[in-house]
Amino acid sequence: MSRTLSCFTNCYGPDGVWTAVERIREAGIDHLELALRGHDFGGLVIPESVVVTEKADDATAQSFVDHLARHGVKVSGCNVGGADIRTEDGVALTERRIRFAAKWFAVPICVSGAGKPVDVAERKTVVNHLRRLGDTSASVGVVLALETHQGPTQNAEAMLALMAEVDHPHVRLNFDTGNIAYYNDGVDPCDELEKVKQFVRNVHVKDSRGKLEDWYFPAVGDGGAVDFTRVRTILDSVGFQGPYTIEIEGIAGEPEPGLEGRQDRIARSAAHLRKCGYGE
Repeated sequence: MSRTLSCFTNCYGPDGVWTAVERIREAGIDHLELALRGHDFGGLVIPESVVVTEKADDATAQSFVDHLARHGVKVSGCNVGGADIRTEDGVALTERRIRFAAKWFAVPICVSGAGKPVDVAERKTVVNHLRRLGDTSASVGVVLALETHQGPTQNAEAMLALMAEVDHPHVRLNFDTGNIAYYNDGVDPCDELEKVKQFVRNVHVKDSRGKLEDWYFPAVGDGGAVDFTRVRTILDSVGFQGPYTIEIEGIAGEPEPGLEGRQDRIARSAAHLRKCGYGE
């Protein structure tokens, strides 16, 4: 089976997406999940100035497309999350990001959060907005994959309930193997994956040491809490071929690893996954 192995551009931290394109093939990977926004959470800070956002003019977007082609790198998907989809402004921003991703990168997948509704009324709004985002995604040939975050996609039970409520063929799951343990105490990532495998359209391959709210996301293979061979076997059983996207968010309190340190973690992660059967 041929599988797509990718890397989230956030793994390159403040060096950003242009550098990710220039360096990723050194790790033996030729696909990237492209962040369309900055990041500031858990100690990982990425300024918006080092990513290409939906606000980019045509010249900037085309320049980045040319940069990808020059380095022989493909975009496996775009991360369009970050907006509050409980609100009209948030859902409209997410739609703009989806359309931008489809127009410039012809991606099959966009990754987003599912929001954090705090009551029944907000949950109804979120479900309706996710259906709207599903329609937008369908109109441009994209599947929206919802990230494993606190709230409606926190664990398998919550994911299954949300999939049943939204009931849209273009709204599916991005399963994050590290976030499951971060948001749930005493949960095995593979056991949760087994329950939702039929809805998974993108995977964030992230390691951890399996502790609740423990910001410890090292190179894949260094954490020890995720059986990555079993992850692959579970998803092989439903014919999933990727993207399997490496995500390394670092370790709380550590010194800034720098570009070469980040590159080393990415390369070691890719090598570990190949040992676990993620190659051809």
